[in-house]
Amino acid sequence: MNRRETRDAVVHFGPDADWVREAAAESSAVAAADGVASYDEPEADAGAADAAGARLAVCELSPDAGVEALAAVRDALPTVPVLAVVADADAVDDALAAGAADVLVRRDGVDDTALLARRMEGVAATPAESRLGAESTAQLLDAIDDSFYALDADGAIRRWNDSFSRLTGYEDEELAGMDALELFAGADRERIAGAIETVVETGSATAKAELVARDGETTPVEFTGALVTDADGSPSGIVGIGRSLTERREREARLARLRQAVETIVDRAPLTLFEVEADGTVSTVRGETLPERLGRRVSEGDAAEGVFADQPEMRRHVAAALDGEPAHGLVEVGDSTLEAWLQPALDETGRVTRAVGLALDVTEREERAVMLDQIQASAGEVIWISTPGKESMDFVSDAYEDVWGRAPETLRSDPMSFVEAIHPDDRERVEAALTEQREDPDAYEETYRVVRPDGEVRWVHDQSSGVYEDGELTRIVGIATDITVRRRRERELRLKNRAVETAPVGVAIHETAESAGPITYVNEAFASVTGYDGDAVAGEGLSALAGDDTDSDRLHAVASAVKTGDRGSATLVLYRADGTPFWGRVDVAPVVDGDGEATHAVSFVQDVTESKEHEQEIERHLTEFGEVLAEDLGVPLREARDRLDAATDDDPDADLRRAEESVERAVSLVEDLATVHSFSVEPRRLSESMRGSSPAPAGRDE
Repeated sequence: MNRRETRDAVVHFGPDADWVREAAAESSAVAAADGVASYDEPEADAGAADAAGARLAVCELSPDAGVEALAAVRDALPTVPVLAVVADADAVDDALAAGAADVLVRRDGVDDTALLARRMEGVAATPAESRLGAESTAQLLDAIDDSFYALDADGAIRRWNDSFSRLTGYEDEELAGMDALELFAGADRERIAGAIETVVETGSATAKAELVARDGETTPVEFTGALVTDADGSPSGIVGIGRSLTERREREARLARLRQAVETIVDRAPLTLFEVEADGTVSTVRGETLPERLGRRVSEGDAAEGVFADQPEMRRHVAAALDGEPAHGLVEVGDSTLEAWLQPALDETGRVTRAVGLALDVTEREERAVMLDQIQASAGEVIWISTPGKESMDFVSDAYEDVWGRAPETLRSDPMSFVEAIHPDDRERVEAALTEQREDPDAYEETYRVVRPDGEVRWVHDQSSGVYEDGELTRIVGIATDITVRRRRERELRLKNRAVETAPVGVAIHETAESAGPITYVNEAFASVTGYDGDAVAGEGLSALAGDDTDSDRLHAVASAVKTGDRGSATLVLYRADGTPFWGRVDVAPVVDGDGEATHAVSFVQDVTESKEHEQEIERHLTEFGEVLAEDLGVPLREARDRLDAATDDDPDADLRRAEESVERAVSLVEDLATVHSFSVEPRRLSESMRGSSPAPAGRDE
């Protein structure tokens, strides 16, 4: 013991008296160096210490002694605030629980004299009326977040703070005198009982257990306990701190999940996670190494200036991050494109110690973006992407302005504004279809009219498909095509089809690719004239209309025109489906494509029997006239010739000879008319056959 007789401002218990005196000399709130009284053994010398004039006590606690020395000082100097000095941060809570006003953790090799001086000054400046009396101690214990408890020698709970009450869920009246083991069950109760025995035997212990609250809920808690002894050194109880592990476990679980997620992403994605130290050295943390990513041989730890020698943008990002500014951008590396993020890493003082970098290979993404831009620039269709409910329009191509006459930006600000441009006669139908589109986008397909701001009407064909993630519809992709020209052509085609179908002349369409020139279509007039409908002559040529009296040469001429894609015309005898003949006129014309090549041929078939019969009737009249002349003039002319012959034999006068020549010419003409009569018999038979097999033309008598 080394007790000075002066009235000292500082009472010190422990081996390092010189260190305490140096700190006291630097503090303006305590006496000079000669105002420090030092004692070697707190438990032995605390009773001899003089509290008169003392402003604080400094108590060095050895790891072996625990807080018993502090308890002895508090008992001997109840009105003097105590500054505890410990060598381990884990002892701070025990020292505070034992009554220390402040705790200084002393570390080997560190000159902490100035720190001790400040702590001494702070403790000494505490008003006397608040120096850890019973009431102020309770307030201090209630202010800490951890659960404080004090047990007597039998393990009954004697003291606790508000945190302990909240943790257990018991009222103060219920906790008073409760056996601490009642807060645990099963193996945890045995574990806590063993920890209490360890505290009694060794002076302190730590244990983890599930505390069972009043409502049955369990909480993982880490308990730290220290032995409290009386003046005789006999165990009088245990004090300690209980710290809930729930947040720690949740934090550890979150960190584990985050770590796993980062590792999974980095391992499975084209990512490189790297660090750049403050001195500029680069190291790969995870993922593809920077040498692999950069396509060169670089050793770990090389300087960033060398690693990113040909990437000035990356060097600027690194420099910015080491200066404390986050950086982000695209970096071209050979044929690849990397997206890089760099973030400054700070220590507890706020100083930048390194930059953490992440490089992602986005080559394919950028190529797709370029391709999308090209599609948007060249596509005539309106390509759009929206949310299922049309809350937002994520993408719309520039063609929207060409079709709707409105800027694409109008859709981004109001995704449903395109509906306002739909023709009023179509709008209700389209709105109903859009409602169904939210549930089944793949079934959506609508054709409607759009009225542009200038009044022009466009026809649009709109269809969509769904984009799903984990079975959930997340986006709808659609294509709206301007079909105005197509609709106009369809109308024109329908008009032409109606014109062909209702034409008063028979029309047949032939394929020219095949040698037979097969028929693929006939109109109603063709069926009416020939008796053949489309099914009856499908795949047949014009030869289907031929019969016994058909002129084969004329038929071959028009059939050849069909095959060769030329024009041709012929009038010949054709036969109906029921076998009756008729005079038909066949005209053939080619159908050509945009290159001028004949792809089809069309034949026009007309029934010209009436006109042909009229022609033949004239011929019959001429024939009958010839018959009359031949019969009525033949005999007298022959008699006249005979008489002239007799007269010329008797008197060959010149006039008689001339008369004889005239009679000879008349006889020759009569003979010619008789010959014509013989040739007209067969045509007359065919004409009579046609008249007998078909109705008489309208307006003519039977």
